[in-house]
Amino acid sequence: MVKLEVGPGHTKKKDCGYMFNPHYCPDYDVVYLDIKPPDFECSRCYWIVADAQNLPLRNDAIDEMYAAHVIEHLEDPLRFLRECRRVLKRGGMVTIETPNFLSRNAYLDPDHKHTFNLIRLWRMIKKVGLKPHTPTLVGTLLPHKLRVIFKIFILLLSDTLIVLGEKHEGSCGTPFMEQSRWRRTS
Repeated sequence: MVKLEVGPGHTKKKDCGYMFNPHYCPDYDVVYLDIKPPDFECSRCYWIVADAQNLPLRNDAIDEMYAAHVIEHLEDPLRFLRECRRVLKRGGMVTIETPNFLSRNAYLDPDHKHTFNLIRLWRMIKKVGLKPHTPTLVGTLLPHKLRVIFKIFILLLSDTLIVLGEKHEGSCGTPFMEQSRWRRTS
């Protein structure tokens, strides 16, 4: 299983850029991608210096991706999501974490170019042909309909949005929605 973490930070020194704060522990199946090279030594790290909007990876290469507090910094978030879809294997999953537009954190960093709410992020993920999901946030003992209501309420008001995008089994080459236009009718 190959995991890609986009934007883990590149420094361990305070006030020298974005701190290295990875979601995935450094290991041989993890690749970190950031716009700057790390300023520290990591013997078990594979590091790619690149722009997240132009991932230098082959198609269908990654099983799992994680991008925390990256999408709001990009010029073209939709392009990044298309790249995620391209490099994910079928059944692969990308986790996008970003400040909610209702959070003060969405406006504190002057490098933020975009703000997101749950609906906007969900639609963007769907638009590129990924199947959007949300993490389970409420108890499974509650009835399904009540769980859905609570989950949506929590996500709409939380400081941080977390939405997952899955590359479905039926998608290859073009987004799932576009693929259906080319079906043969008899």
